[in-house]
Amino acid sequence: MTPRPVPRQIPQAWPTVVRLALAARPAAGVRGLLALLRGKRVRGWNILAAAAAAHPGWYAAWIAHAEPALLPASRSGASVPVGVLLIGGDDAATRQSLIDAFGADVPVFVDTLPAERPAWLLPIRSGDRVAPALGAVLADRLADRAAAMVYWDEDRWDSAARTAPWIKPDWDPVLFGAVDGLTSACVVRGDGLDLADLTTGDALARLAGSGAPPCHIPLILTHRAQERRASARVALPVPPASISVIVPTRDRAGLLETCLAGLAATRFPGPHEIIIVDNDSREPETLALFDRVTASGSARVLRYPGAFNFAAMNNAAAAVATGELLCLINNDIEVRDPDWLLHMVPLALDARTGAVGAQMLYPDGTIQHAGVALGIGGAAGHVDKGMTPVPGAFAPWHAETRTVSAVTAACLLVRADRFAAVGGMDADTFAVDFNDVDLCLRLGERGWRTVYCAEAVLVHHESKSRGIGHVGAARTRFDLELAALRARWGTQSAIDPHHSPLFRREAERCLLAF
Repeated sequence: MTPRPVPRQIPQAWPTVVRLALAARPAAGVRGLLALLRGKRVRGWNILAAAAAAHPGWYAAWIAHAEPALLPASRSGASVPVGVLLIGGDDAATRQSLIDAFGADVPVFVDTLPAERPAWLLPIRSGDRVAPALGAVLADRLADRAAAMVYWDEDRWDSAARTAPWIKPDWDPVLFGAVDGLTSACVVRGDGLDLADLTTGDALARLAGSGAPPCHIPLILTHRAQERRASARVALPVPPASISVIVPTRDRAGLLETCLAGLAATRFPGPHEIIIVDNDSREPETLALFDRVTASGSARVLRYPGAFNFAAMNNAAAAVATGELLCLINNDIEVRDPDWLLHMVPLALDARTGAVGAQMLYPDGTIQHAGVALGIGGAAGHVDKGMTPVPGAFAPWHAETRTVSAVTAACLLVRADRFAAVGGMDADTFAVDFNDVDLCLRLGERGWRTVYCAEAVLVHHESKSRGIGHVGAARTRFDLELAALRARWGTQSAIDPHHSPLFRREAERCLLAF
């Protein structure tokens, strides 16, 4: 994993979380505590964190109990060679925050730049404020940074209170090319810059992409006066491409029929084939369905007898597939938007991309998958699992297309040649679990990023076809695969650059840790 600046250790203020959870949602708080007592750390903290976040005083409690330990004790930033470009006219509150952070002598330029530039420039909108600790943080971070840009997290200043924190990942051109995460929350090296380079988020993003990746400081050091700008993502043209859809299955004809009906309604960007990989189905309804799709030519059935091995089933189908792109998809996926694949194809065909995943919802509309983050629960977890996908403080984690460490193979699009280049899925080590995570990480080792596509939304009736429990032999197999993931990728200590160290590592929901 790429090294990153990590804030001081977040204090263990879990009693505050429990108190807020029980006050806001008593029943959920009790369920969360019981899950923790049963050893279900991820499930328990998911429940407790979501319940605590429903309390109106949740963010204020985090500011009071957790944030002080993350910030430097000294607030002196007078020695930092930073000048300020104030965009949109002068503002007394903005100026005072700059004085508090950098000292009374901080140079401020209103809508203009001097001929002789300071070493670093901070472009800030009139009305926005910076935290008093910013100067001290930058004094510590700028001295040994080779990057030409450093940025940090932010929230909103609303009626004398801080709200709506925006916690950011490390530099991601996919995300920040569409969402302004830099204006008022970054410093750039001053030499060779024009005013036009600094006055809009788009210009700053282009500047950031022209050199070494910007350095991210995972601390909330800007308080904006207005809501963030809405996403400006432009729909990419969809080039023609042939696609092989691979559907592993065993019985459960109703689920498979729903999946196939959705694929029949899907708009493909070129010729396609559907390969059903059958693992010893026995139910008459399923066998009759196989006969119908084979007779109609809408799909072909590839037999894979023996023990269930999800990775090997996909590999077997990939070996006979003819498409330029492989679309791995579970048999319990329901398609509601026929254009879902058209959002993913341009991303998958990008020369920089390895795998692309979709947003997955449970049938009740809550999030099942919005990308995978390493380190959650000492393994890997689905970002924002169980949350309602509505605009809010942490919406960018599920509502924006972005780079992630991995995506689920419940719907994974990958170029066939790149799948083959890394040897497909590791069927020997990860027969059932974590094979998708391992695949994405091996693609990443070759320099091919994994992208979560928020615009492609599917419904996932998760694991209904084989259950969700791990008992007996299944538990033994899961434990072995988990141990292999930890040994190969160091997930017990990994700090995911596409996630945030400010989030609790035991919870999949993107909520600030206490």
